[in-house]
Amino acid sequence: MTTNSEGPTPRSLRVAHLTTVDMSLALLLGTELSVDVEAGHEVVGISAPGPYVERVAALGVTHVPVRTLTRSWAPASDLAAFRDLFTTIRSLDLDVLHTHNPKTGVMGRIAGRLAGVPVVVNTCHGLWARPEDSLAKRAFVYGLEGIAARFSDYELFQNAADEATLRPALRRGRHRVVGNGVDLVRFTPDPAGGRRVRAELGVADDELLVGTIGRRVREKGLEEFAEATSALADRATFVWVGPEDGTDAAAGTARTTGIRFVDERTDMPAVYSALDVFVLASYREGFSRAAMEAAACGVPTVLTDIRGCREVGDDGIHLRLVPPGDGRALASVVAELLEDPALRERLGAAARERALAHFDQRAVAAVSLQTYREVAQRKGLEAAARDDRVTVLHVLPADLDRGAQVYAGRLRDALATDPEQRHLAVTLFEGPPAALRADLGLGVPSGGLRRSGFDTRAVRALRRAVREERADVVVAHGGEPLKYCVAAAGRARVVYYKVGLSSAELARPSRRRLYRFLSGRSARVVAVSGSIAEQVHEVLGVPRSKVSVIPNGRDPGTYHPPTDGDVRAEPPLVLFVGQLEPGKQPGLFLDVIADLRSRGVDLEAAMVGDGPLRAGLAQRARTLGVELLGVRTDVPDLLRTASVLLLTSAAATEGMPGVLIEAGLSGLPVVSSDAAGVRDVVIDGETGFVCPSGRPEDLAHRVVELLEDAGRRTAMGDRARARCSAHLTVEATATQWRRLVADLTEKAVPAAGQGPIL
Repeated sequence: MTTNSEGPTPRSLRVAHLTTVDMSLALLLGTELSVDVEAGHEVVGISAPGPYVERVAALGVTHVPVRTLTRSWAPASDLAAFRDLFTTIRSLDLDVLHTHNPKTGVMGRIAGRLAGVPVVVNTCHGLWARPEDSLAKRAFVYGLEGIAARFSDYELFQNAADEATLRPALRRGRHRVVGNGVDLVRFTPDPAGGRRVRAELGVADDELLVGTIGRRVREKGLEEFAEATSALADRATFVWVGPEDGTDAAAGTARTTGIRFVDERTDMPAVYSALDVFVLASYREGFSRAAMEAAACGVPTVLTDIRGCREVGDDGIHLRLVPPGDGRALASVVAELLEDPALRERLGAAARERALAHFDQRAVAAVSLQTYREVAQRKGLEAAARDDRVTVLHVLPADLDRGAQVYAGRLRDALATDPEQRHLAVTLFEGPPAALRADLGLGVPSGGLRRSGFDTRAVRALRRAVREERADVVVAHGGEPLKYCVAAAGRARVVYYKVGLSSAELARPSRRRLYRFLSGRSARVVAVSGSIAEQVHEVLGVPRSKVSVIPNGRDPGTYHPPTDGDVRAEPPLVLFVGQLEPGKQPGLFLDVIADLRSRGVDLEAAMVGDGPLRAGLAQRARTLGVELLGVRTDVPDLLRTASVLLLTSAAATEGMPGVLIEAGLSGLPVVSSDAAGVRDVVIDGETGFVCPSGRPEDLAHRVVELLEDAGRRTAMGDRARARCSAHLTVEATATQWRRLVADLTEKAVPAAGQGPIL
């Protein structure tokens, strides 16, 4: 380990990525190879040689050829390829071997372990057997993958369905779902490039162009694409961009009349931008890269309803899904898009928003680097890798699509490349992957012991994780994990991150005594807002010197004001976003709308969210013309459409309402009840209105003030955006967490970013 003014630098590793062909290294893994090089590691790419070797070398990667590697399976030649691969790997003196693709994933894991590589990691880019395949094929594929997994130290999966399929064969705690991504700097809408590509293809401006990108093989949906081409030849031009593939002899006999075939191009953002509709009719995908690239370029997409495509987005919101192998259904949905420009525009915009929020390849690559370090450290391989950074475990009960998990995951991602600190997300209890994407899922069954209030199995599992990860700090995100953190932390410092104002709960003497004790055992209590900080001091008796305030944060790339393609709704839209449960007081929102209707105010109103009160609200909402939208994934778009956000939560039920930050970053003024944490976000009269009375007529009066004065709405929205951008982004709060951890562990952190906003 060496140190300099920038902080300690982990020892350089010799890392090899193994694929079948060089095209996969250049196109599939280009960003991951670049991230490894930028991290200071010596990077090797192993594959059969081909036309992409120069592009691999241009990344700063040494290419090592294994000429006997092929995509197709043939026992005799594969035996020779395995021998050559084993000899090559053993000669390279690697620290890490990272295998990819079905064939090299199996061969490489076994060869790497036999060759004595200290760290062997595999990424499953898609199982090569589909659920509808024969039992014999599925048993062979899943069995072979299960055997190969026993030779690796860690398994990374691009989609949760593949992980679930192989889970019985995987070692507990040695696998995770990482998703997939693309280069979001490169893949962005390119209208000028799109016009140039259309001109080169001879496609007029008023013609519609439908295209697919990929190798010319049947499993990419060649026959179904041809069927759609034949059915819609009079409505659009159909183009297939990608090389021929000699491994699929049947592809050459498929009926492809009407399709214009174009060899592979290097200006892919321009190619995507030339398309009116992108189609991928594939039978099998791990996590479709081409679909993510199209989404990042803002192109409406039609994909097959298979694992690896479903993860790209939701049907009808970000894209359209059709059954695999059904050319008629594909043609029908493509025709729907060709006939509806507004639908194409809406799907394209939603797809790009999702790509920016979820498909960053650099974040996926950072997880791979983190995995190498974790495995090396667990195995005690000081010669292979030594990570002397401060380790912080962020502990949550389970992975859910809720605000706490979203924030913890984004906080972890924002600190992923920190030179001084290593932040990992941990879940205690079993459950499917969700917003958090936990680094360590302890998988304790959630049953009677948990419901009783304390599960000793969770204590043992967390204590083992603290020991194996050599944790310095353990952060309990909420009251439930605090019990386990205090019991399991050992020498690690415990931080209690208190995000909710549970006054009713703490009114019970037994609960108050418990949390006073647990808070007293914590090295620091971090409150999400000033109101929470006061409760921690007054009710739990924590000295003010041990209380810090670090607010919630959101991503300004996801939540931003309207752009050129966005407009505020007319008549103006008053929006509610939150769970339909008593603490959020959704009935008060309807009271306000009723008051506004009685005044003759011209407006639209909608409520986003679900919960136990929905059924009881439905009839009155219909009467008042309020649309109940349910759970939505396009909240950022709705905030850009609305004119006012109305929050009606009861005083003692919030900590810091995240939706207020989302609205502020979106340039949307708010009218709010005086719930806990609201004033940490909203400056009354400057970025919105806070109504202490909570009466519907007072809230309605403030809404009217904003609806009647567009200039005031815009000015308040601009000030809200400026305030939230300065103090309430994930990056800003990540800086405060870095400082807190540095203070607890007595390791200085250079000053940067914003401090607390009390």
